[in-house]
Amino acid sequence: MLGKKLEHRVKSLLAEDKKYQRSDLVLMSRIWFDDINRIHYNNIDDVSAVRFLMLLRDGALTKSESVTRCRRKLQQKYPELRDEKVYQGRKDKEKEMRESSQYY
Repeated sequence: MLGKKLEHRVKSLLAEDKKYQRSDLVLMSRIWFDDINRIHYNNIDDVSAVRFLMLLRDGALTKSESVTRCRRKLQQKYPELRDEKVYQGRKDKEKEMRESSQYY
C-alpha cells in the first residue's frame, strides 16, 4: 500500500512542475517537506535541523532511495514525466561509463 501512495505522490509532483523532473534533490526536499508538515500538523517552522535529522534517522521520513527508484520507474513508464535534457544527459553518462569500463 505504501508503494502506491508513494507512487501517487511522486507522479503528482512530476506532473505538477518540471523542477521535480530535473532534480532528485528538489523532489526529495518537497517529499520531506510534506512528510514533516504531516507529522507536525503544518508547524514546519517549529522543526529544528536536529529534529529533522532525528526524524530521518528514526525512519519517520520517506526514504530517498524509495523516491528516486519510484521516479525512475514512473519516468520509464510515462516519458512525458521526464525532462528530455536530463534524460539524455543520463543516457550519455551511462554510455560513457560502459565504454570506459574494463571487463575482467
